Amino acid sequence: MYFSFINSIKTSTLAARNTLIFLSSLLILSQCKKDDASPQLPPETTTGAGIFGCKVDNQVFVPQDGRGKPGLYATEYLNLGAGRGGGYFLNLGVVDWQVVNSIGINTDSLALETGKTYQFKSGKGSAQANVIYGNSPYQKLDTDPGQLLITRCDLTQRILSGRFDFVATDKSTGKQIHISDGRFDIKF
Repeated sequence: MYFSFINSIKTSTLAARNTLIFLSSLLILSQCKKDDASPQLPPETTTGAGIFGCKVDNQVFVPQDGRGKPGLYATEYLNLGAGRGGGYFLNLGVVDWQVVNSIGINTDSLALETGKTYQFKSGKGSAQANVIYGNSPYQKLDTDPGQLLITRCDLTQRILSGRFDFVATDKSTGKQIHISDGRFDIKF
């Protein structure tokens, strides 16, 4: 009788221990978050949040460093003054170093204004766009559709935000890619 009592205590203790281990494991595993491998477009902001994102042929593009961390690297909007070679210049170049794709949005002698839409075209006083995607250079040609909308240009707070979309062409092959749902929000 004594041994059966001891065995029942051992059995119930073992069962309780296994149940505790099982419940602890469930608790720990429930705290794990699935690492979503598909990138998402950043939200549209106008606070100088340091974001950039768009879709290239419906695939999300966000700039990343060599370790896969998001971030912007070459952004500037500056005024080189009046006269020859002067004016406002935007240089917004972003790269996904994981696959070495890049997108550039630039202006040449163009003062940007909040709420204004600019057509991408070549030459002074305009906005331009270019892409390197899959090791092929694409350029937004004057015959391709595309625009840049400035949602905030605050020279005091040094914040520039906007949306963009365009079609770019590989001049050597004639192949086109579509850039859509573009957004950026930078401090300069």
